[in-house]
Amino acid sequence: MNRKTPEQKIEELENEKTKIEEELKRKKSAIAKAKRRELAKINDQKRKDDTRRKILVGSAVLNKVNNGDWSEEKLKMLMHNFLTRDTDRELFKLSAERN
Repeated sequence: MNRKTPEQKIEELENEKTKIEEELKRKKSAIAKAKRRELAKINDQKRKDDTRRKILVGSAVLNKVNNGDWSEEKLKMLMHNFLTRDTDRELFKLSAERN
């Protein structure tokens, strides 16, 4: 018979404890990574939805202008008050300076 001493048993238990702690750390890391990935998907969809809303609102306003329901002057005034970047203002042929 090859019986283990109490010291050997304690060492085996400590080794088992270390292995369990390492596995727990790996699993926690995997869960955190998966959670970040899912949150990124949610944020990406929110960005896409926001962009789509902006496109649709812009399309609706342009449709109003094209149908004569809104004057081009009204659109230019709206954009004049909203846009701040010179490159954006140039798209609507607005002066670079805002009043």
